[in-house]
Amino acid sequence: MAYVRGNLAVKPKYKPPVRQRERQSHKKQQAPRKSTLSAKEKLLYLFTIVFCVMIASVLIYRYAIIYETNKNVQTLKRQTETLHAESNVLKVEKEKKSDWARIEQFAKDKGLEMSDKPNDIIAPKVTR
Repeated sequence: MAYVRGNLAVKPKYKPPVRQRERQSHKKQQAPRKSTLSAKEKLLYLFTIVFCVMIASVLIYRYAIIYETNKNVQTLKRQTETLHAESNVLKVEKEKKSDWARIEQFAKDKGLEMSDKPNDIIAPKVTR
């Protein structure tokens, strides 16, 4: 038999005594951990996100249409303002050209003479 007490090579390692109460406390049942989301919850979250994205897309689309419409209204307002300004210029020009003194002077320049006696113009009646 080998010499055991003084030889470290064969000396057994020290193991603390294990109490039964400690073992039982380590064996406590732990609550089962929920590792991942269930399939129903995943689908619910997916459909919620898809729904929110669809609502946001519709809102953005509507705002784009409103923006484009407002831009068209502004361009039409600018065009009407320029047309009103041109119309006013043409009205003033029409008033200048419809002045009787100017028309009379233009007629005299072209060789027309004003008669003192009014002439009767006879127009035949056209029947259809």
